[in-house]
Amino acid sequence: MKRKSKIFDLSAISIVACDSIQCALLIFIDLFLISNVLKDVNYDISYKIIQIGLFYIIYYGVLGTSYLFTGYYLKNHNKSVFVSIGAFGFTAVVVLIYFLRDNLVTFLPIIALLYGLSFSFYSPGYHNLTSETISSKHQVRFFAIKRIVVQLVYVLFPVVFGLLDEHINFSVVIIIMAVLCVALVVFSFLIKPKKVFKLSFNLRKYGRYLKEHKQSAEPLKFVYLSNFFRGASVDCFTTLLTILVWIGAQSTSTLGTLQSVFTLVSIITLFLYLRYYRKKRSKTFLFPCFILVAISVISIILTEGTNMVAITIFYAVYTILNVIYISLSDSRKASVVRILSLHSHILESTAFMELSLAGGRVFSSLLLVLAGLFDGLIGTNLNIFLLVTVGVVGVLYIFFGLSLYWIERSLIRQDDQFHKMHVNELYEKVED
Repeated sequence: MKRKSKIFDLSAISIVACDSIQCALLIFIDLFLISNVLKDVNYDISYKIIQIGLFYIIYYGVLGTSYLFTGYYLKNHNKSVFVSIGAFGFTAVVVLIYFLRDNLVTFLPIIALLYGLSFSFYSPGYHNLTSETISSKHQVRFFAIKRIVVQLVYVLFPVVFGLLDEHINFSVVIIIMAVLCVALVVFSFLIKPKKVFKLSFNLRKYGRYLKEHKQSAEPLKFVYLSNFFRGASVDCFTTLLTILVWIGAQSTSTLGTLQSVFTLVSIITLFLYLRYYRKKRSKTFLFPCFILVAISVISIILTEGTNMVAITIFYAVYTILNVIYISLSDSRKASVVRILSLHSHILESTAFMELSLAGGRVFSSLLLVLAGLFDGLIGTNLNIFLLVTVGVVGVLYIFFGLSLYWIERSLIRQDDQFHKMHVNELYEKVED
């Protein structure tokens, strides 16, 4: 009798653990770093927004560029080593932030550079380990469940970090982060790929392949386009929300509490997604999401970005519904690799995906810099160009949702199994 494969063996659990710890680190750096930059009374808000934008341009630029080179080493070396090096880098970033906490604005570019270099090791290794470990038949369920665990991290850590930042000695946070970094190293070595593919890394050759196979590679091109819109909207929205809440409430604990509460509610959204996704096509989930987000963005602009009720509604709608976008985006990328049989070209495909993602991130970060610059030149308290940036990012977010629908349509045209599952609405239960 054929042995049934399990979704959550030790390797899969370790992948979820690594992703969860990484998210805790991101929460610490993004929440603590950005809020403490905004706290600095020695600079006006426009200058601080410029510095925050530059921070992300450097970070995303370094991370995106790294994918042009890391593939040469990943194809011949243990990917867990890359994850571990990244974990040590994260530790250095945390320690640096602690010692520079009174001069964060001045040294923000150095922190961004180290942050980007750390992720340059961690991210390629982690993504490729995941591709080689999770089987195709478990991908939709695995990524959704992983997202639920990550959401729990986003429930716990923001409010904890917010309270520690305002009421307790920050040395306690450093101890927590050090323990997490050690755990990240341990879990990275517990991931054992189920199937290791003979990998290549030739971006020019891969680019020619995409050009020569325009029709068959159509889903992949939509993935790259979707990644650009994801980078230009999702990550920038997170930063914009931090800035808007800080302007309105002037409190790190308020920021952390809002994120924790709305993330907790978003877990319900994920359960509904898990329950109905295989019976419904993605537009059933996508279109209501970006319509509601668009309405909340408009309310932010109409209230001039200072009304905490409008900001809170925006925060709630975006946080609760965005998990569907992210889960669909992650599973789509995995589906394209399977359907197009690109397992031997995972490194090139990942590089293209991350470059397009970084391109979107740098673009939206540049918008943030320009918003701070122009609002500073005007010299008013209305933050007009910051609101314009919110509107532009909102439009990019809608295109992110549309691009996920385009990927699904393209996959349906090319894959019989996908067609049966999502068009004829046949649902075959796969036992774990």
